Amino acid sequence: MRLDLGKRHLLLGVFLTASIGIWAQNPIVQTWFTTDPAPMVHDGTMYVYTGHDEDGADFFWMQEWRVYSTKDMVNWTDHGSPLALESFSWADDRAWASQCVERDGKFFWYICAHSKISKGMAIGVAVANSPTGPFRDALGKPLFENGSWDHIDPTVFIDDDGQAWLMWGNPRVYYLKLNRDMISYEGEVGMLPMTEEAFGSPVMNEREKGKQYKDSYVEGPWLTKRNGTYQLLYAAGGVPEHISYSTAKNVLGPWTYAGEIMPLCETNSFTNHCGVADFKGHSYFFYHTGKLPQGGGFGRSVAIEEFKYNADGSFPKILPTDEGVRPVATFSPYGKVQAETMAFSRGLKTEQNRRVGVYVTSIHNGDFIKLQNVDFGSRQPESFSVRVASGLRGGQVELRADSLGGLLIGKIEIPSTGGWEEWRTLSTKELAKVTGTHDLYLKFTGRKGPQLFNFDWWELRATDDAPRSRVVEDGGTGPYKAVMTEAHNLQAHTILRPQDLSKFDSNHPLPVLVWGNGACSNSPFEHVKFLSEIASYGYLVVATGFIPMDDEPDHGPMSKTEQQIESIDWVYAQNEDPSSPLYHKIDVKKSLFNCADPRISALMICNSGLFNTENARSAVGGMPMPPKSKLNEIHCPVIYLLGGKTDIAYENGMDDFHRISHVPAIAANLNVGHGGTYAQSHGGEFAIVARNWLDWQLKGDQTAAKMFVGKKCGLSTRTGWTIEKNKKSK
Repeated sequence: MRLDLGKRHLLLGVFLTASIGIWAQNPIVQTWFTTDPAPMVHDGTMYVYTGHDEDGADFFWMQEWRVYSTKDMVNWTDHGSPLALESFSWADDRAWASQCVERDGKFFWYICAHSKISKGMAIGVAVANSPTGPFRDALGKPLFENGSWDHIDPTVFIDDDGQAWLMWGNPRVYYLKLNRDMISYEGEVGMLPMTEEAFGSPVMNEREKGKQYKDSYVEGPWLTKRNGTYQLLYAAGGVPEHISYSTAKNVLGPWTYAGEIMPLCETNSFTNHCGVADFKGHSYFFYHTGKLPQGGGFGRSVAIEEFKYNADGSFPKILPTDEGVRPVATFSPYGKVQAETMAFSRGLKTEQNRRVGVYVTSIHNGDFIKLQNVDFGSRQPESFSVRVASGLRGGQVELRADSLGGLLIGKIEIPSTGGWEEWRTLSTKELAKVTGTHDLYLKFTGRKGPQLFNFDWWELRATDDAPRSRVVEDGGTGPYKAVMTEAHNLQAHTILRPQDLSKFDSNHPLPVLVWGNGACSNSPFEHVKFLSEIASYGYLVVATGFIPMDDEPDHGPMSKTEQQIESIDWVYAQNEDPSSPLYHKIDVKKSLFNCADPRISALMICNSGLFNTENARSAVGGMPMPPKSKLNEIHCPVIYLLGGKTDIAYENGMDDFHRISHVPAIAANLNVGHGGTYAQSHGGEFAIVARNWLDWQLKGDQTAAKMFVGKKCGLSTRTGWTIEKNKKSK
């Protein structure tokens, strides 16, 4: 059934009541095998640092470490791999267990890897200013190595007195007393006594033949402290491993064996590795299993259980579950959500690159992402957008509540975007009403068999959302730092203006530049640095097109001339509206509009021009084709800013210029092509020339006029520029 929407949104009259979905499943990550979890809480967020078993591995062939984070313990964001063997010039294999800790605003990530220097396992350390990196090798060499194979699985702990300790090892525990800088140490490496009293048995070569010991330390230490008692958790018992722990009143002992925490269970993994952390009043036990499809002893995955300490601070028995933990907060669906944020998924992988960061890939028909405990509240979704890239076939993204067959909140058709790295933003406003708390599914459909598309982020916006805004670069070099924003009462437009409007009034108003984007895109994404720079010199810029929050285009319908008329009408209305922050702060008499509206004061044509009849076929499909006779309607000074003969608009623009004789006209060329210098910092040379033109035409600045006036004007001597003027120009 097809509904005639007209100009209104499709709002299905279906209200959902609050519901509680199935709780998060273990393992917590399904896109990759993850191992050896090391949790860390920082600034209201739980992070977990993991290893990564390669798909199809027949040994611990591990090449990188990964990071995941959550604020609610069920919906996890994949931050990719900010650290790998390639981060360490001395490492060549076996990116095994690790742990990260924060100190003095820096994050120190202790790892173990095979050393090409000593040919043994070594302990290294990386450092970053953020918990998700970028990380770099802090030393350019191992923190500790001596050629032995047993220097694995480091754990780091900062005591109450500020002293930091590093422990590691299989089949015994080594330790170092770290200095305050966290990348050097005091004294020599030590070893904890491996006695029966301390760990349930001595090391293998010291055990009595035929004696039954209660337990044995193997590897994977985790050092922590509770109620004044040090606790050392570790993988124990040999193969297969369980988790046990020992306690002490002093970090170096004597240690006392305290018993099992996670006994042998059916986890489909012959190893285990644990970490513990408290978060938002709850205690969590992290470990790994082999329970993912195709998982096992060399394909392990991180899982979590919530637990409560015994009254004396000791550990209870903790058993693995498939259900995992419950959320400790709700998840808001409003605003931009990275596609790699999920509670559960099927059939998907994640990848990363420098341009977009982490994104979801390997999407096939029937795959899905699930988020839990998503709170829509009483607000109504107004638009649903996705950022995607597809090679050939595309598909669909369905947004559903509570199950894969639940209420269809919205659906977006994904076309081919021209390549797997050719990203497009697509949107719909045909949305069902939804309230309350639900599980949320992003279901992917399309042809059966092939990969459909890549997925970077999605966004729901509500009817009462505040306008989005961002500062481009540093806000410009002018005296008034600029901000880019949108207005609810001016759809499909972007506004750039000084952040502080208190400097402007009816005696010192803002001249206006209405900026059109031709037919290339309904977004000013290519020009935001240029436009922000102009705004920072005391201008109100109203650009056609949706606000580019990430400097990327909106690939919806092309921009239209009517949008520029809407811009002008909006400017006049804002200047007369007492509720507007722009009330009586706009100079509507001195404005530069990029169209031939009778209200304009000056005209600026950038990398554009009207097509001749003979070359009209080279226009982008759907582009408006006004005749050259329209040039006679121009009634104010005009400047053409062009990119020289390599600019595809050069011939059209220069032909326009040579036809204009009834008003002052200037043609300025810089041989940089159709892209101008808009992408350069602060808009480059085009911004400098455009600002001087604006200052001359709209502010009467005679110093700025010198760039264009006279036979030896400033532009004629500016490197790379050429200038032509008609007889009406001075």
